[in-house]
Amino acid sequence: MTLEDTNEEEIEVNDQDVLEEDTPLSEIDQLREDLEQAVAARQRALADFANFQRRAAENETKSRERGIAEVVRNLVPVLDQFEMALDQEGASTDSILEGVSLVREELMRALGKNGVEAITPQLGEEFDPNRHEAMLQHPAEGVEAGHVSLIVKSGWTMGPLVLRPAQVAIAPSGGGD
Repeated sequence: MTLEDTNEEEIEVNDQDVLEEDTPLSEIDQLREDLEQAVAARQRALADFANFQRRAAENETKSRERGIAEVVRNLVPVLDQFEMALDQEGASTDSILEGVSLVREELMRALGKNGVEAITPQLGEEFDPNRHEAMLQHPAEGVEAGHVSLIVKSGWTMGPLVLRPAQVAIAPSGGGD
């Protein structure tokens, strides 16, 4: 073996060592690239989520505004009825009452278009705490204890939601039976 042969063998061995040392560097480079891609993907996902939240908030606001506009659109004819009733000069009491009645009917139509309905309990009806609010006890002939004996105010619902329970009096125990 000559000096040249020994040097060539050492060079080959050194080349293999370099290759072995390069391998971890390429793995590190690959890991860095993977990390950069993951960070970029995370940033895109965060930006997408922020945009989604913004769009959802905008949609909610627009939906609320459209809902309010629809209610107001249905109430405008009621205001027209009030204007007509107030513009009548020298009207009799009967015609004023008739005008107020027409305004009430128009208002009930407008509320009905928006799914609002009156809760109108009947005398003697069983008290329902989901739809009635007991304001007082009031004896009434022929009304069982715990049943509606007087209607103070009607209640209102919108679909399954009770906007205001009907305010009622209930017959006390032992009274009016």
